[in-house]
Amino acid sequence: MPSHVRLSARPTAGLAAYLVLATTATLGTVVAGSGQAVAAGTATGGKQTAQHGTPATSGSKAATSTAAKTQSKAAAKPASKAAAKTAAKPAAKAATSTASKTVSYPDTLDGWIAEARAVLAANGDHVPSAESIKARAMTESSGNPDAENHWDSNESLYGGTYGLLQTIKPTFAQWALPGHTDIMDPVDSIISGVRYANDRYGSFETIAYTKAGY
Repeated sequence: MPSHVRLSARPTAGLAAYLVLATTATLGTVVAGSGQAVAAGTATGGKQTAQHGTPATSGSKAATSTAAKTQSKAAAKPASKAAAKTAAKPAAKAATSTASKTVSYPDTLDGWIAEARAVLAANGDHVPSAESIKARAMTESSGNPDAENHWDSNESLYGGTYGLLQTIKPTFAQWALPGHTDIMDPVDSIISGVRYANDRYGSFETIAYTKAGY
């Protein structure tokens, strides 16, 4: 009897162990299968997420590109405007310069005086009245720009006096302006004579109406 018990106990314990092992294996397979499904689901979900994310990324790039183009256009407009203004300035200056050069004066005593006064004003000199210049020119040369004087003391000292305002050559050269260095040119003669008198007498008007030399 005792040996029978031992024989029956062994198969029972082995069967129990077998059942436990079989159950564990089955559960492991199920768990493993679930893990694979979860992993597959995760992978699939990730792929779907990535696929769904692609249009969003593309849309973002398009939006960025559009914004960049808009900003570029907006920036280009002021730059273009500024460039146009900058280009316009030299053009306007050139036009003004050309206009001033095209001003013509009559080849008369009044015309010479008007031109000389404009040059003096542009140079920042004191500009006497046209009447005072005309009075002095009539006293010195009777309004003749080709007049020369070789009879007084200036002849022996300086070779005479010349031009509309009858200046000696050294005085004329000292007070002439660049571009106006011809002693026999009536405009140049007025410019030099006026500048000389302004410096020596305080103003050209001081000697404009006298009959003596200056």
